[in-house]
Amino acid sequence: MIRIGEGWEDLAAALDGATPERVYVVGPTDSGKTTLCRYLAEQAFAHAQTAYVDCDTGQSRIGPPTTEGMALSSGPTYIRFVGSTSPGGHFIQTLTAAKRLVEKAAGARVTVIDSPGLVAGRVGAEFQFHMIDLLRPTRIVALQRGRELERLLANFARSPKTAVHRLPVSPAAVARTATGRRHYREERFRDYFSGSRVQEVPLRGLGLQGRLPDMANLRGIEGRLVSFNDPENFALALGIVEEISPGERTLRALAPPFDHAAVASVRFGSLALDLDAGPGLMESLHPYAGKSAR
Repeated sequence: MIRIGEGWEDLAAALDGATPERVYVVGPTDSGKTTLCRYLAEQAFAHAQTAYVDCDTGQSRIGPPTTEGMALSSGPTYIRFVGSTSPGGHFIQTLTAAKRLVEKAAGARVTVIDSPGLVAGRVGAEFQFHMIDLLRPTRIVALQRGRELERLLANFARSPKTAVHRLPVSPAAVARTATGRRHYREERFRDYFSGSRVQEVPLRGLGLQGRLPDMANLRGIEGRLVSFNDPENFALALGIVEEISPGERTLRALAPPFDHAAVASVRFGSLALDLDAGPGLMESLHPYAGKSAR
């Protein structure tokens, strides 16, 4: 059950599919942003081809954590591997993934974009500005408890092609603890890799991206999270590295079933995973993200 907040019904009614709409929903942590996006997408789907773009790599709904995803009402789903559960230190990857997913949704009459949760401070405002400037939404929906997003919104107040909607945070929005968010990520990872098996992927002829390992010193490579990508750099599957053999140019990884022949590149992320560990199965390898991803 979705508890409808103030102004939600009027906003949904405006997305009638008569003209193409791209809606960017922004708000602080625990503001009900994802619930609003689900509501808008469900309402729009009743009368128009609809796309839901999930840009929150930490609390992702479409793909596993570390990914951004896009689901079309007609069925297809696409994910892009950012490599981290936070935009910090991964701004370029986050922006690029969002742009490519929105482009992939070009056939939809209504596209609803669930933005990353980073909004606080100067860094958050600057990051959100570039997300909005790049994605060019027809509507910005700002969920606020006060006026915390006004500095950001001022940049688009005079844009003739972008309407700004200010909505209060719903009283039904539930605050989650850092521990609860960590548990959610751990459960999503375990669900994603349930039923996986160790697979061997030849690296010869494939592109390598991301936080590339030193092939001359592969110490610590075990557990690294990677994505196996198609020629458009959308992820076919994520994997957890077990071993890399530089001499044989092969990578062994635990991964769900996927088409090896469709792989064009491998992207190395900034997390290591240990599915046999208890709480704390994730470890961040990014120098700007600190030691722990929890």
